[in-house]
Amino acid sequence: MKRNSPFSGTFRAIYAHWPTFALSYSGIIGVLIIIGISAQQGWIGFIPLALALLIILIYFFLAALWNVHQQFGRDGLNPHHVLFDMGRIRATDQFVTIDLGLRQQAIDLARRLTTGKTIVIDVYSPQWTPNRSLVRYRTRMPHLPSDPRIRWQMGRIDLLPLPDKSVTAVILCQVISEFAQEGDQLQLLEEIYRILSENGRLLLAEPVQSRTNSLLLGPAVLKLKPVEQWRDLLEKAGFRVRSEKDLQGIIHCFRADKPTYTEAQQLTLGLNF
Repeated sequence: MKRNSPFSGTFRAIYAHWPTFALSYSGIIGVLIIIGISAQQGWIGFIPLALALLIILIYFFLAALWNVHQQFGRDGLNPHHVLFDMGRIRATDQFVTIDLGLRQQAIDLARRLTTGKTIVIDVYSPQWTPNRSLVRYRTRMPHLPSDPRIRWQMGRIDLLPLPDKSVTAVILCQVISEFAQEGDQLQLLEEIYRILSENGRLLLAEPVQSRTNSLLLGPAVLKLKPVEQWRDLLEKAGFRVRSEKDLQGIIHCFRADKPTYTEAQQLTLGLNF
């Protein structure tokens, strides 16, 4: 498989979640064996139930593959590019990408720049992001390219290595939901708020509870936040949500701006402007 193939991101995501896919595939094989044994032994009553279970297992297996490709395939939804466009980032701009060491989205965005630069801050920590799939994902991350448009830095959710009010845009794509605790999510948003200049843009994309994700994920959709909770979390961190974009009910994108000092004072007083 070539690293730049349309399916490279999909294959990396499948590898990261291989226990889930292996369990689903094993379930399908197991049900097929049960159907075969039932037919051979004449246990006709088991066959309709087993067939129904087989259809359900195949459906969710294929749905999971499609969902992964939509989120991570090069010809999928590409939420990081959607965020880039929502933020009206130009090829000559400098902006920050918050990453968990996966690198590929940051590399893709850097390719859209000419004289601009993206500062990629890796905030991964086993303490804050204990998901084992993320550990496996990091073992498949691409090598660091020698590209003057990218500057790689390490950071923490409570301390991003940039001065106050020093950047105009931050991209946070499918990152913040990896932090299990809402307090950690809020802490990262508050750090982003600190480094953004007035009217600076936070571009956020996350999977959300939706009808589409309910069909794709089944009961696992309950692990996702609804759109309203993400909106509330952004506002709690001090941002104003300016625009939103739904990507086929799978991922929801937000543009949230840091208000000016005057606007922040008016928000504190509960005034409209």
